[in-house]
Amino acid sequence: YFYDPQNPVQEWGEECEDGAVYGITLRREPVPSSNPAETNPCCAFVQYRTCKVRRLKAATLNLLVNHLLDPCCQEQDYGRILLSTYRTFMGTSELIEMLFQRDNAAADLDNSECYTSPLLAFVQTWLDEYSEDFRDPPLHTALRLLLDHLRISSAVHDNMRSQPNFCSLAAQTEALLKRFQKEEAETNVSPGQADVEQAEEGSGDEDSGCENSLDQGGIMDFSAAAIAEQLTRMDSALFVNVVPYQCLGCVWSQRDKKENMSPTIRATIAQFNAITNQVIMSLLCQPTDTTSSPTSSQRPPTTPAQRARIIEKWIRVAQDCRRLKNFSSLRAILSALQSNAVYRLRKTWAAVSRDSMAMFDNLWETFPDENCVLTNRELLVESTSSGVIPYLGTYLTVLTMLDTALPDTVEGGLINFEKRRREFEVLSQIRVLQASCSQYNLPHHPRIAAWLQGHKLLTDQESYELSRQLEPPEDLCSPTPWSHRTLTKKLSSRTPVLQPQSCGGARPKPATSSHHKRSVSMTSLPVYNRQVADSCIVRVSVDLGHNNGNMYKSILLTSQDKTAQVIQRALEKHHLEHMNWRDFTLTQVISQGRELLIPDKANVFYAMSTTANFDFVLRQFSKGQKKPLTATSSLGRYTK
Repeated sequence: YFYDPQNPVQEWGEECEDGAVYGITLRREPVPSSNPAETNPCCAFVQYRTCKVRRLKAATLNLLVNHLLDPCCQEQDYGRILLSTYRTFMGTSELIEMLFQRDNAAADLDNSECYTSPLLAFVQTWLDEYSEDFRDPPLHTALRLLLDHLRISSAVHDNMRSQPNFCSLAAQTEALLKRFQKEEAETNVSPGQADVEQAEEGSGDEDSGCENSLDQGGIMDFSAAAIAEQLTRMDSALFVNVVPYQCLGCVWSQRDKKENMSPTIRATIAQFNAITNQVIMSLLCQPTDTTSSPTSSQRPPTTPAQRARIIEKWIRVAQDCRRLKNFSSLRAILSALQSNAVYRLRKTWAAVSRDSMAMFDNLWETFPDENCVLTNRELLVESTSSGVIPYLGTYLTVLTMLDTALPDTVEGGLINFEKRRREFEVLSQIRVLQASCSQYNLPHHPRIAAWLQGHKLLTDQESYELSRQLEPPEDLCSPTPWSHRTLTKKLSSRTPVLQPQSCGGARPKPATSSHHKRSVSMTSLPVYNRQVADSCIVRVSVDLGHNNGNMYKSILLTSQDKTAQVIQRALEKHHLEHMNWRDFTLTQVISQGRELLIPDKANVFYAMSTTANFDFVLRQFSKGQKKPLTATSSLGRYTK
């Protein structure tokens, strides 16, 4: 190993002990001088020493808990890392039991008159910053268990006077239990929904942002700034209530099996889809038609010029959302304008002004992506001066990539705590942004709030049929039916988990990039849309021949994976393990009307196109239909 004396922090290697693996870092720091003359700023002589710092990378469950209560633990954020991620490998009650067993054993060995427990500060942090861990109505079993242990310990150590102590923590725990019980007695809705409703309550005397006094409001009846403000109020209330651990890939991936998983994330998804739907409805339906059947309107259709003005208005709303740093609604609006039903309106888009299109392009090009999260920049910089609401799908994508790329356990069955450390870095960003939302102080617009929440969700097919009524296909060059289309240039880079009901597709890469991108990325982790070393993240959906949505799931693809392995892994991700992988083909979506059929025995990593998005679809063959032996016909339609 080459030691660079100019680098103050260097990774040295690993140390293995029984049941644990430690990462070793050498840290160079100045030595405090005892000679007053040497402390003079004019003195150029500085003596340094090299310190060895250990961080726990993997361990058994017992050692993870023991390390937490070790006074010699050198990692300042170790407790918060554990609190943010422990639910991936153990339950709350189990952790409480292990902590107090360990602390009681340490107290029995301590002969001093005044025992100082390292558990106290940890429990204080748990109650202050992660109290949602204990919300489990109606009994709140884990919280009651903690209260019992704290009361017992306070009786044993009744001579403690320092803060916090077991007695003060018991009182805080009891107060938290009463608060939970009071909230449940006052409302039957979820805590996150209750907070959103409370945030939206207010006087109807405030400015509604109306540009005229029409009773039946529509997009053109409100100012763009007022719409953006109301969207930001609603999104902020939801984002603040997101429980970060529910964003973890292993938790979020269970959402299809367990309906009660990640409720705060589901609330954010519902809001995102509602905004997307509102944009599409405003373009395809008359304002008075929105509460009736969307396809039964007898009113004359709008003209392309009228629809173009609506698109321009939404672009101004998106621009105002960007000004307010509300990236959630910004993304929803941009995605809706790039949905199948809207994007195909060629006459409408032709009437949109050049300035609006330039603004639209700029909003897409400057939208923060996954690399901004992985490199811990941009959004966090913006949050220092004002509130920021991120597009949560970006963080869900990053956490899904981490969960896919890094194993839960390493050699010897040890828990991979280095993986949890990487996840904690992302969750910490979410917490910082949540705190920044307190800086928002926006007016409430009751009429806009009512307008935003008063419409039914359109299905993809309903939207497409309405779009065809407005602008019927003119020739063979017109877009193909909605169920077989993929979006063309500048389509939204849809996260596989955030928009299960809204517009699909992914934002293609620039056509000028024709070379294979097999270079090393800015991070050592596999990422989506770029092959890093011998692996990458791809997204796979399943087409079962009926309207089953466009849900993508991320999987890890390595240079060793053949087509059969990828199909099997994708079926498992979609909870379709019972289906036979031999009944499916694997196809990469290149662009509109262009696909690359991967041969059955191919190495997918090298057979795929690296100049298109890494999006694939599994298609099932009906009974009696022969599976193609080769991909010659499909490959002929696309050449790398």
